[in-house]
Amino acid sequence: MTNTWKRLAVTGVAAVAVFATTTVTNASAAGGGAACSVTGASGSLTFTNWTAHRVNISGWVKDTAADGHHVAIRFVSIDDSTGWVTEWPWHSEYDGKGATTSFTTYAAPTGDALDYIGAQVAVIEGSKIVRVCSDYA
Repeated sequence: MTNTWKRLAVTGVAAVAVFATTTVTNASAAGGGAACSVTGASGSLTFTNWTAHRVNISGWVKDTAADGHHVAIRFVSIDDSTGWVTEWPWHSEYDGKGATTSFTTYAAPTGDALDYIGAQVAVIEGSKIVRVCSDYA
């Protein structure tokens, strides 16, 4: 009987250690950021309260060239289990060189997980992407 209690105690400690490791790993993914620059545009997104099903986002995009194009930034998410990539709506800046647009929003997909998240910054002419860069948290 004594050996049974010792085995149960050791098993219980091992289970707690595994749970603690998992908790720390998930907590470390609670925030982050993504930023990049391309000729004519730069931008950044900051992520807070990041879980598999929701993330709060604050960001900005800046037009850095007097080239007649507008600039934009968007949130991008990837569900690791399905490989599904979601490109969320653009946040655009139309006021020309030196102008910056800032915003806050959130993403909460239905049916997909936010396993990988990032930003795309682009220079756009009409609806055509002229140049783009990407970065992931």
